Amino acid sequence: MRYCACLAVLVVAGVACAAAAGPRETYLELAKTVYRDGCESCRAEVERWLKEWQPQSYWGYSPPAGPVWLAGLAGSLYDLTKNEEYAEEAAKWLSEHHRFKSRCPEKLLKERPEYGDGLPTLTDFFHLPVFAQAYLYIKDSPAVTAERRAQIEASIAESADYVRRNPEWGPMNRTMLMAQGLAVAAKALPDHPHAAAWRKLASALARDSWGQWTEEDAQIYHPVWLCAVIQYADVIGDASLFAQHTMRYYPDYFLHLLSPAGMVPDFGDARWNENWHLYVACLERAASEYHSPQLKWGAARILAAMTKEYGSKIGLGAGLALTYAYRWADDTITPQEPTARSEEVLEELVGKKIVFRTGWGDDSTYLLLNYRDEGFFARTPRDFLRRTILAEEERMHHAHSDENSICLLMDQGSVLLHDAGYRDKMPSGPYGAYRADYFHNRLVGRRNMRDAEQPLYEFLRYSGAYNWTTTEKIDFFVFPAVEMSRTRLNDARTGYAADRVIVYLKENNIFLVFDFVKVLDPGFYTFATLWHGTTVLGQGPQHYVTAVDAIGAFRPPQGRALLIDFPVADGRPVGTFPIKRYWQDETAMYQTISSQYQAGQTETFVTALVPHARGADVQPLLDSLQLIEVDKPRHGVGVTVRSGSEVQYVCVKTDLDMDILPDDIRPRYSFDSGRIKYGPLETDASFLYARRSGDTLSYVAANMVKVMYEGKVVFATPATTFPLQGYGPPVRQASIKWRSWEDTIDVRQLETAPRWP
Repeated sequence: MRYCACLAVLVVAGVACAAAAGPRETYLELAKTVYRDGCESCRAEVERWLKEWQPQSYWGYSPPAGPVWLAGLAGSLYDLTKNEEYAEEAAKWLSEHHRFKSRCPEKLLKERPEYGDGLPTLTDFFHLPVFAQAYLYIKDSPAVTAERRAQIEASIAESADYVRRNPEWGPMNRTMLMAQGLAVAAKALPDHPHAAAWRKLASALARDSWGQWTEEDAQIYHPVWLCAVIQYADVIGDASLFAQHTMRYYPDYFLHLLSPAGMVPDFGDARWNENWHLYVACLERAASEYHSPQLKWGAARILAAMTKEYGSKIGLGAGLALTYAYRWADDTITPQEPTARSEEVLEELVGKKIVFRTGWGDDSTYLLLNYRDEGFFARTPRDFLRRTILAEEERMHHAHSDENSICLLMDQGSVLLHDAGYRDKMPSGPYGAYRADYFHNRLVGRRNMRDAEQPLYEFLRYSGAYNWTTTEKIDFFVFPAVEMSRTRLNDARTGYAADRVIVYLKENNIFLVFDFVKVLDPGFYTFATLWHGTTVLGQGPQHYVTAVDAIGAFRPPQGRALLIDFPVADGRPVGTFPIKRYWQDETAMYQTISSQYQAGQTETFVTALVPHARGADVQPLLDSLQLIEVDKPRHGVGVTVRSGSEVQYVCVKTDLDMDILPDDIRPRYSFDSGRIKYGPLETDASFLYARRSGDTLSYVAANMVKVMYEGKVVFATPATTFPLQGYGPPVRQASIKWRSWEDTIDVRQLETAPRWP
């Protein structure tokens, strides 16, 4: 999508931004429009609150949020335009916000010790930085009379002191909002007796985030945290923040996650398109700091997609963030679309996500795999949260049991798989909604055997408490015809490890998903692969045709559907069950098996995910997909995809340890110890893709000594000497595995003699 097409003419709520206006002006004009609409909506919200508000056991006193956000937006617009009408509106709401305290029952005041020093004007840490910053913006305006000033400053002071009663800490959004709020309060009231204490606590809270990784893995909260870190740095005047490696990491992380919908997709605690405005602001600031055309493009991409989607339905919080974007944007930077396609986002230690993509346009094919675990950082803050708040269902923090889950699949604008959502009530809804593993597009495992008559959903459900696991990347490859990822989940508590291999056949637009389970502790287990959609359009003995017609209020295009095919039959059940995900009724499709296993035994699931035109006959697609006959079915599995006389072979080793030799020699493997025959192919490779078209054989292989086709050697590494041996002979001659190789050959020229490139 071209930048000029995104923003040359943008019409929102009747405001046309001329093509000559730069993006900065677009942000400002949008913010003004939001303000005009927000004045009316804020008054309506206050009227509803005065009629309907009742104390909640979770939150206690909670005044309406609209006045704070309206004051924040009005104050920011005054700072940018010096229009006194904005200052008057901000001063009025800031000085009157304390009046809502009179509606708080005396009983509640006595029940909660945090109100012992008096009920503060603001009890939500999200609001203090907005409230105090709005005052800073209008502080010198005539609208701030002596009476108003006294009341506003009293509200800021009592609210900042209130934060000191429960300063949650760690590299997370709540902490940084508290730090930002305290720092802004100290700047707004520099002579207050507690200002030094506010600054000191703010510094202590910010320390865990400054130059550090966030402990959260949640689409909603990433930009909240990052934006608060940036604004905190601005308040204290420390520009060194942008020299920190994490500060460059996270904007790039956001950019490379962008989906064809024009937004960072759902993962962890998330809602579709939530907090898009904060992503825009963060990307604009990072683009300016790092002079990045790609980050500038990312901000424009989100803005264009979200304003097209929501039009005039942009809230006050978004309007305020747009003024941040206006301040931070640098229009001298010419946006450039990223060149990346399928990739790791951004690596295998912190981000732990893999994106398969064909491009950056609305119609591109996109799949997001999240294999993030809690990680081995921020240990003390994670433990603090576990022992301080009720977060049993969360992977610390705000994250789900979505390890090795496909969070989003899109094709030609249609959403074909999506994530579970946030929660429907505190602390996490019934049975862990929507954080537990069975709400996600992934393999799940349980100890014990499911009775044949017991519904799978009933068997899988439990309290929703998070089961701690670790994950790791095994492989990721991008070749011209095929792309492949292999990631592993280690579930020591349940007693198994599971590899998920995703193979993307680019020309066919087919994703083959292989789930390999290795049992660590002997016993009865039940395993299942789960896939979710809102609509089942068709089904057969081993397949379903599904669609996602809605994600809450969002209605994605309906031109495409998804074929979910389970090629491995062997009597294992497939089926569906109703499930509530993303606050709506959906259907889970599954393949499952229950059995008794010995330690080291493996189990294999294969799922083909095939996007296609909605309403099209899927039988030709089903006919094109076949399992390959394998001589060691417990150690390898293969699928062929046929199109006319051409055939493609996808061969994957299920157990990567099968070729380890029993003796302590180096190398500790050989072709013979790891060889598996997949139809006409034979190899010890962990992954092999081949295409036979006429007399031409193209192939790519990974982690192998040799590849053979119809008994003839296609590839073989040469023998060499290994002099360093722990035991046995002092030297040994053998062949080493190569990391990967790709080639195209004429099968008529194959000989029985070993080949090596």
